[in-house]
Amino acid sequence: MRICRFTPHGWPDAEVRTGAAVGALDAPVVVDLAALLASEILADGGEAGRAADLARAVFPGSTVALLGSGGRAESEARRLLDALGDAEAALERSGPLGAHAYRRDAVRLLAPVDRPPTVRDFFAFEDHMVNALRNLGREVPQEWYEAPSHYVTRSASVFGPDEPGQWPAYTEKLDYELEFAIVIGRRGRDIPPERAWEHIAGLTIFNDLSCRDVQGREMGTRVGPAKTKGFDRGCATGPYLVTADEIPRPFGAGMRAFVNGELWSEGSAATIHWSIEQIVAHASAGETLLPGDLLGSGTVGTGAGIEIDRWIKPGDVVRLEIDGLGALETRVVRAAAGED
Repeated sequence: MRICRFTPHGWPDAEVRTGAAVGALDAPVVVDLAALLASEILADGGEAGRAADLARAVFPGSTVALLGSGGRAESEARRLLDALGDAEAALERSGPLGAHAYRRDAVRLLAPVDRPPTVRDFFAFEDHMVNALRNLGREVPQEWYEAPSHYVTRSASVFGPDEPGQWPAYTEKLDYELEFAIVIGRRGRDIPPERAWEHIAGLTIFNDLSCRDVQGREMGTRVGPAKTKGFDRGCATGPYLVTADEIPRPFGAGMRAFVNGELWSEGSAATIHWSIEQIVAHASAGETLLPGDLLGSGTVGTGAGIEIDRWIKPGDVVRLEIDGLGALETRVVRAAAGED
């Protein structure tokens, strides 16, 4: 299942819906799960207002709240989608909460996980470490091979596929990063690798925008990254949370990055050095992982401009594609100092 959060065009920004994308990855039908459930309750004799309230309680506009239901909301979503039948036919229906479904171009997709409790980004691909550090005049430290390493960044930095990324006013060298993120679905601490998938809700695409000129200075102090990453609209995610039951194991999907339609980067998730299971186990050591936590994979080899010495410019459109997860497009826009 491909879970998403969206607002139909013309609706107030606060009217966020939880949906499921069905059909083709590039042109899906977005099903409003609350509207579908409310229609079913109404058909069984429920009152319209109460049906709407109950449906929104099951499917709030927050994925973090949905994941916190312990799998009940996800099971209900599967049942509704199984009963839906033809998604195209759902486009013609309407219920007490409005339309049952929308075409992709009729909605604004938001980050599939709203305000994750924490965002940890790992450095799990050896090729990226070798290439990036070489261009910074450094070698991969032996410690990197001893345990997975990561940094923690701001959850407020996370944004969705139909929003622009920020080019901060303080950098002249912004970079993209071709990654995926693990989304935690069930809380746990000290999770052994062999039980990691019991705690994973699914995967999404992750573009951790990075200020490389700032990074050089920060890492020289052996502190950070700080202002290098984590700025407003700095962590692009989406377009969907693809649930764990649809993820092949081991995960070896093809990964590609395009800039203004030109292929710049290509790699495979199969080249990861620290596995998904090892990442979850390490992140949970002594720390309780919560539903909605994001664990970035780190960049696949050649998946960033610093590795290939090619640099994006303000106004460029970066498109990340990962087989089975979809495509995430982000236009980077230079922000004036003090701008929201």
